[in-house]
Amino acid sequence: MRPLLEATDLRKLYGRQHVLDGVSFVVSEGAHIGLVGRNGAGKTTMLKILAGDEEADSGTVKLMPWTRLGVLRQHEILPDDVATLAYLASTSNRPEWDCSKLAARFGIKGKELSLPPASLSGGYQMRVKIVAMLLQNPTLLLLDEPMNYLDLPTLLLLESFLRDYPGSFLMTSHDREAMQNICTETWEIANGALAEFPGDLETYLDWKDEQAEYARRTNKRLRREMSDAQAFADRFRAKASLASRAQSKLRHIAKLRTQLKAVGSNLPTAAFRIPCPAVTSGPAVRCVELSIGYEGYAPVATGINVEIQRGAKVAIVGENGRGKSTFLKTLGGILDPIAGETKWWHRANIGYFSQLSEDTLSPDATVLQALTQAAGDASGERILAAAGAFLFRNDDLEKTCRVLSGGERARVRLARLVLREHSVLILDEPTNHLDAETVEVLARALKEYPGTVILVSHARTFMNAIIDTIFEVRDGMVRHYIGTYEEYVNDLTNQAEETTHVVDVESHATQKDDRKEQAVTNRENKRVQVRIEDRMKKLDREKSDILAFFFENPTDYSPEKNRRLAELEDELAIAEREWLSHV
Repeated sequence: MRPLLEATDLRKLYGRQHVLDGVSFVVSEGAHIGLVGRNGAGKTTMLKILAGDEEADSGTVKLMPWTRLGVLRQHEILPDDVATLAYLASTSNRPEWDCSKLAARFGIKGKELSLPPASLSGGYQMRVKIVAMLLQNPTLLLLDEPMNYLDLPTLLLLESFLRDYPGSFLMTSHDREAMQNICTETWEIANGALAEFPGDLETYLDWKDEQAEYARRTNKRLRREMSDAQAFADRFRAKASLASRAQSKLRHIAKLRTQLKAVGSNLPTAAFRIPCPAVTSGPAVRCVELSIGYEGYAPVATGINVEIQRGAKVAIVGENGRGKSTFLKTLGGILDPIAGETKWWHRANIGYFSQLSEDTLSPDATVLQALTQAAGDASGERILAAAGAFLFRNDDLEKTCRVLSGGERARVRLARLVLREHSVLILDEPTNHLDAETVEVLARALKEYPGTVILVSHARTFMNAIIDTIFEVRDGMVRHYIGTYEEYVNDLTNQAEETTHVVDVESHATQKDDRKEQAVTNRENKRVQVRIEDRMKKLDREKSDILAFFFENPTDYSPEKNRRLAELEDELAIAEREWLSHV
């Protein structure tokens, strides 16, 4: 395989931190590389240096003459004065029909192609950036968090595309499942150094665990040998006949000390819990004939009748641009309903986490100032404790938000959220930019949190760990999805396999297309009906058991069983209505 890019002795210093300290590597043809590391370790910095967006303090980057570079940047600003299709055509020098063909493969059609890319949702903007990059026919892609802001259907599509991509790429992502499915090599940046591993992410992590365990066993043996040698030296160093042997033991101890192995990366991990006031059982919020959207525009979704229980962990799912964030903003009181109403529990205290750090963080505020502004009556000691829990200590507290990495800004905003006690958390893409270790800690904290969580996220491992209820925003409606999050992902994967991604932009809708679309809808409805039927069977068995108890014990008084019997009647009636809605 020919080399495409060669980096030699790259060094980059920020303040006193060596982000890159003599890093050298080669990217060859056909390489699918996942770049991992903690927030602030230098992943984005290295990609910027490779793309020519930033200069290294020293070292060289050499692109081969046959290399065509494609770059996906996290914070690239798209134009607001030209239609998306015209923008794609002008940046690629390719005809509009060719651009729209590739754009359709990523779900950018009709309305989205006619609007300026800057006016599209965050997810659609990321799709536009991906299409604009691919239209250049690159042989090497540099992808900085390409999964950020993508909806799940597009993420699955991009995952499939990159898995079969004939060229090379070097990508970062906080989504471990995507990295596992896409990348065949794993590189890690830690403490300024780059480690290269010729295998997928899970194999690399297993190998790291094995190396750490080997280092622990080796260190244990060495320390035991050092202790024995030290005991001999202490005992006999004053005895003339054994003094030389004692000195030899001390030299041996010094030699053994150099053989001690570092265990792991010794990097700290965020550790926090989410405080919550006392929460009793009952509904947290009811939406009654709710219509959502923006004033002066057609509603995004109408007729929303949803009830969410206190303590539920709820996912809002659906394609980008269909109203997920609008629904969250309406629930959080940031947007007024167009019609209908939301009725919150009278003791609900809502904490809201926006997709965009610009919504909450002043770029010129220091980390300490940003936390203090959100702390309310919290003491200085508690503010510093929260900062430390999210890995901000000493000089880090004086950094301005402007210079923080995306992951560091996300940690500041999470720290602000947990400084106050909320009984409801509404989170819009909380995992974007966070490293995998912090995402795992956040998942555990949310799972243990007794309050209500309503969130949008495409991070599958994260969602699988905490979600118990799913509402899908689709076709101008919000409907309850019967099933687990894993089943939802499987349904989307099946739909993607059933639907062709090669679009002929000059063709018109035909009866064959209508029949195909109807067949897909029918299959989806059938899957939902089967799951509802299974649920109804379980409810019916439980109801029969309670009735059998009353039949066998006619004189027993059991208010708990009476209450549960009434609940089962209600649940069966709701399940039956849901089943009928999918006929």
